[in-house]
Amino acid sequence: MKALTHSIFAFAFCIVVSEIALPPTTTNKLFLLLSATVALLLGSLPDIDARLPLRLIGHRSGFSHSIFTVAACACLSYVLLSPYKPLDLIVIPAVTAAITSHILLDSLTVSGCPLLWPLSRHRFSAHLCKYDSPLANTSIILFSCAAVVVFLLYG
Repeated sequence: MKALTHSIFAFAFCIVVSEIALPPTTTNKLFLLLSATVALLLGSLPDIDARLPLRLIGHRSGFSHSIFTVAACACLSYVLLSPYKPLDLIVIPAVTAAITSHILLDSLTVSGCPLLWPLSRHRFSAHLCKYDSPLANTSIILFSCAAVVVFLLYG
């Protein structure tokens, strides 16, 4: 998927998952919107491997596109930010949502992701589209925008 698609989907994913996972009494809309905005900014974070000099580890390597990366980043965010209230309520969900949503979208593509790296190098793929498919990217962006509108109207 394209970087814009990853960013917009991360924003919507953060909102939707938070709305589903948290009881309405504990959901603070301002923190949720701030967290979703941080997720939007971090939506392409796993693609940092494609920007490293000389492609040291390769794009969509297990290093950056694994469920263990999600867990490690969430734990690291918690360890670093838990003393800093309310920053932890904004950044920890954002990091988790951004990386998870990125891996989810990349798993829809033909090339897939090594979700279980380092245990396995097998790439999991839904084989639904190519990463640069205009139809797939546009559909995901429109779906994400619709989800945000529903959240703003009914959330």
